[in-house]
Amino acid sequence: MPTTELDDLKLVWQNLNRNLERQHTLALHQFKESKLDRFRSGFRPLIVGQIIQLICGVLLSIFAGNFWVAHMGVAHLMLYGISLHVYGIMFIVFAARDLFLISRLNYAAPVLTLQKQIADLRAWHVRAAIWFGIAGCFIWIPLMLIIFYKLGADVWIRNPDVVGWFVLSGFVCLGLLYGIVFWSRRPGREKLAKNLENSSAGRSVNRAQAMLDEIERFERE
Repeated sequence: MPTTELDDLKLVWQNLNRNLERQHTLALHQFKESKLDRFRSGFRPLIVGQIIQLICGVLLSIFAGNFWVAHMGVAHLMLYGISLHVYGIMFIVFAARDLFLISRLNYAAPVLTLQKQIADLRAWHVRAAIWFGIAGCFIWIPLMLIIFYKLGADVWIRNPDVVGWFVLSGFVCLGLLYGIVFWSRRPGREKLAKNLENSSAGRSVNRAQAMLDEIERFERE
C-alpha cells in the first residue's frame, strides 16, 4: 500500500476515534445530567418530610414546655412534660441535621464526592433510626399519661401499678428491638441486616445511592 494511502487511512481512523470519543462524552454527559436531575428531585419528599418533622418538633416542644412549666413543683407531671420536651427537641435537631446534610450535597462535584456525601447521609439516617427506635420504646408512656391527666385521671397517683406496667412494656419493647438488631448481625443474616439498614436509610437515600452507582458504572464502561 502506498505511503499516501496509508497516511490517509490513519487520518480517517483518527477522525473516527475522535468522533466516537465525542459521541461517548456527549452520551455520558446526557446520561449523567438525566440521572442527576432525578437525583435532585428524588430528595424533595425527604426535604418535605424533614420540614414537617421540624414543625412537629417545635409544636411538641411548645406544648410540653408549657405543660411542665405550668406544673412546676409536681415531680411526676414535670417528668412527663420534660420527657416530651426533650423528644420534641430531638425531632428538631435530627431534622435540622438531615436538612444540613442534604443542603451540603454538591451536584456539580465528581460522582465519587457525591457518593461520599450520600454515604454520610445514609450513616446519619441509620444512627437516627436507632435513637428514634430507642426513644420510641418509652416516649409513648408520658404521652399517654398526659392524655389521661388531661381527661381528669392522674394515673401516677390513682394507680401507680399501671405506670409500672407501662415502663415494663417499654423495656420489653427495647429488648425486642435490641434482639432484632443483634440477631440480624449474626453470620448468615446479612440479607436481613441489609434490609434493616436500607429501611433505616429511607427510600430517597437508597434511590440516590443507586443512581450514583449507575452513573459510576456507565463512566467505567
